[in-house]
Amino acid sequence: MASLPDDVLREIFSYLPARSAARLRAMSRSWRAELSSPSFVDLHLQRANTTAAPKLFCGPCDDKFDWCLYDLQPPGGGAAGAVKMLMRGGELGDAMPCPLTKPLRGLVLVTCVGKNALYVCNPSNGGEALALPDTELPSKATFRPSRGPGPPYYCNVAYGLGYCSAAKVFKVVRVFSEGHYEETATRCEVFVLDSPAYWRPAAGKPPPACIVENIGVFLNGSVHFLCRDGGGVVSFNVTDESFGSLPPPPPPPVAAVDGVADWQIWERMTELDGCLCVWQYACKRYEPCHLWLLRRHGGDETAVRWEKLCCIDPIPWSHDDRSLIRSSSIAPLCMYGEKILMRTGRYVVFAVDTAGGGAPEIVFRPDEHEATAGGGEFENTYFPALGLYEESLVPVGRTIEEIVFSSPATRAWSDVLKWLPARTVSELSVVCKEWRAMVTTDRFIRLHAVHANMAARSPRIRFVMDPVDGVPADIDRADEIHAPYISTMPFVCSQPCHGLNVGSFSNILDFVCNPIMDYHEELPLVDSGDDDDIFYGRIALGYDEEEDDHVVVRLAYTEKNPETRSYELQCRMLYFKRQEWSPLPTPPPPRPVASATPAYANGKIYWLVDPALGSPPPTATTSACELVALDCRNAVACHYAVLQGPPPPPRSAIGRVSVLRLHGTLCVACSDRDANAIDVWAMNAAASATDAVWSMVYRLELAAHSPEYTSEKTTVMGVDPTSGRILLNTEQSLGYYDPKTGELETIYRVRMMNQEANDGSGACYDGRFCAVVCEESLFWYPVWRDYAQ
Repeated sequence: MASLPDDVLREIFSYLPARSAARLRAMSRSWRAELSSPSFVDLHLQRANTTAAPKLFCGPCDDKFDWCLYDLQPPGGGAAGAVKMLMRGGELGDAMPCPLTKPLRGLVLVTCVGKNALYVCNPSNGGEALALPDTELPSKATFRPSRGPGPPYYCNVAYGLGYCSAAKVFKVVRVFSEGHYEETATRCEVFVLDSPAYWRPAAGKPPPACIVENIGVFLNGSVHFLCRDGGGVVSFNVTDESFGSLPPPPPPPVAAVDGVADWQIWERMTELDGCLCVWQYACKRYEPCHLWLLRRHGGDETAVRWEKLCCIDPIPWSHDDRSLIRSSSIAPLCMYGEKILMRTGRYVVFAVDTAGGGAPEIVFRPDEHEATAGGGEFENTYFPALGLYEESLVPVGRTIEEIVFSSPATRAWSDVLKWLPARTVSELSVVCKEWRAMVTTDRFIRLHAVHANMAARSPRIRFVMDPVDGVPADIDRADEIHAPYISTMPFVCSQPCHGLNVGSFSNILDFVCNPIMDYHEELPLVDSGDDDDIFYGRIALGYDEEEDDHVVVRLAYTEKNPETRSYELQCRMLYFKRQEWSPLPTPPPPRPVASATPAYANGKIYWLVDPALGSPPPTATTSACELVALDCRNAVACHYAVLQGPPPPPRSAIGRVSVLRLHGTLCVACSDRDANAIDVWAMNAAASATDAVWSMVYRLELAAHSPEYTSEKTTVMGVDPTSGRILLNTEQSLGYYDPKTGELETIYRVRMMNQEANDGSGACYDGRFCAVVCEESLFWYPVWRDYAQ
């Protein structure tokens, strides 16, 4: 090679597969610059894709965690049967990618099944992938009752990928339609790859009331969206971001829909043979599939009309072949000579003649291919990990975080904004697109959660309301209009973990909230074959540093008998970014847990042990309680430890015991019932995993403040760093206790102590509220995922 001129080598390299050409960048700095130049990338894209056969990729199956994508060349491509691995895991984690678009200069828009997140991916170049922000559950498609009247949300969002040849930039465009309110106008947003900006409104305005479906199709410089119910096609010009319209495809022939409900007739759009293509089929039925092409006639760009390409009629086929047409997601991939390649939801690819006759030719069947056979059961799915790719060196671009923090000015502003309250940061995010991009990065959110809470200020207290449709209320606004929610049922909420709290509302639901940002969501049920109700129980929140994600641990008893001391405890875990509960119960704690709310401190979750269940420990008389600790680093490994609590109060029986975090340290509050006092013990930071050392930090004398405050019904919530006073909560009164003077100042008490139950029984109950101490935080996770994408 040393004897060949550089221009000859450049010509040779332009025909190589993308992965091979990319490796050659390591030869020298000059070759790295040459093989990364836009001119060579364009040349390689043109020459490395000259083969007539389409390039297909497929994953083993959609439920394998150790997944990879394989290159599959159909017969006739000059290398029949050749198989190579394209990509494995990487930026996509353990979620199987489903292609939503055809390759555009090698880039493909994909979604990850089970996550709903969207990525721009280059399968040919080792699997480069760029996560698109705000796609897992877009903020405009999120109904959050805590917003109150607030902006309306949208029920449908469609994405498309386009390329502006003039500016040489890729744009991801999304259209929100079908608003919750009839008057909600359709909206469009644009995200420019490799740009230090967030989603922004498009320059033009889309039609006011169109409802777009499917994925946008890029063709002739525009992204096209098919509208519902014969509304035509909306086009979005990627260069000037203006909107246009095209006529709707003809309705399906009557014979094709006879006896078929309207909701079973599907229309989908793609690009085929350089034209927009719409295919119409009856979902999961042996009905003909009609394909239409929008062709242009003459030099007039407006002179277009739909022409029928073919009708795929499965009736003459054999029984096995007819089952192909019943796929959930049958779709044309491309033209293959005089035939059309069709994809099915079972990963099968077959070819049919455009003349409409003859049996289908099976091009690829995953259970028979050497690369994908044995990769799991390929069930019928709407999101098969199968699609087209191109050899391409086009990069997906840098992440927003990499772009934003590469600017010295932006880094300086982040150092300023990270000290401000979360509400202020949220309001300042609309100053410019660069700030909006910065404050939404994981890096800034983590920095803000630490620095914004360093200043010594009085705790901000908020009342957590009904987790379904209530709005959190500040204590200083708690009046007749903004009264806290009063419940007859147990309503508990944890201390904050990076500003997030989890709680349980009786045996109805569990929830996660960020009270400072008026955010809360109902946690999903456990997806299992068992009765889901058994999993409502003690719920805890921690942070897994290895996963860089918050983890919810939900414990519940499926069997509990205090008389025989027998029990059966089950445990489930949920990582918020994965958005799914662990598929099987994880090992429960080695001891039965009490009903007291758990606490998170120093990277571990702590539960109190229930002394009424299980075998009594031999050291039960030497401590006030036992604790079970779960190390949240790699939480799914369930590294539990059993710790002895502080010594019991002298001269009296042990009363109520609770765990909490004070000054960043785990503490245990023990009630001294005879003295009507609470002893607060802190665990020494030097304690080992199984041997805790305790020291008393506070003794709260409550006898002078009874009966409003008693040791059996009072919970320690926190310490005011400005005054040293301790915040106490009885669920009917809130007050600050001064440990130096013993004085107690009540800052709020329930105005209506006796309320009538709403079940018509006429019975009265003592109302109770749920109050939490807030932390400044921008953390929130989308939990609701019932939206169209």
